[in-house]
Amino acid sequence: MKKGTAVVGFILGLLLLSGGPMSHGALQVGFYRGKCGFADVEAIVGGVVSAQFFTDPSLLASLIRLHFHDCFVNGCDGSILLDGPDSEKTASPNQSVRGYEIIDQAKDAVEKICPGVVSCADLIAIAARDAVFLSGGGIYRVQTGRRDGLVSSADIANVTLPGPSITVPQAIAAFADKGLTAVDMVLLLGNNSSLVPILP
Repeated sequence: MKKGTAVVGFILGLLLLSGGPMSHGALQVGFYRGKCGFADVEAIVGGVVSAQFFTDPSLLASLIRLHFHDCFVNGCDGSILLDGPDSEKTASPNQSVRGYEIIDQAKDAVEKICPGVVSCADLIAIAARDAVFLSGGGIYRVQTGRRDGLVSSADIANVTLPGPSITVPQAIAAFADKGLTAVDMVLLLGNNSSLVPILP
């Protein structure tokens, strides 16, 4: 179990590096260091995630899934958080996504100390990393410095994200398009109890 969670963290790291237009500048570990005075942005997010973990441990898997669904569409740009009648939130594969409120809480906490600096895209990435750690999967370093996406399309999400009726060959092909393997697919989809590819 712990090994699988650690591998999920590694795969999320791959998505961060290969998931398309994630930012308009170079990403780096510790991007926010010194940009918010003495405040530790990642520790603030970790505090929010930890508090939620003690309330509802099932939210850890939800945060990992939220990150996966954000990265899989247009790269890790936070566009899954945007509201609107045709936004990614309304796409069929995202109907059961949870964890939005945790990112909102993290954003509120960070904004009180460091307004207008930290992107929501980075908050999702940091929260997913903390979820992997809290579920026993170890720690991995997150590069930050993403800018939030301004476009969120249900149509694109419906075409790009693997849906509940996807077959195994279709799922393998979708993950291969992102530079991920069949093993990566099993680990990430296995974290999503509502999505299991069906055999053709």
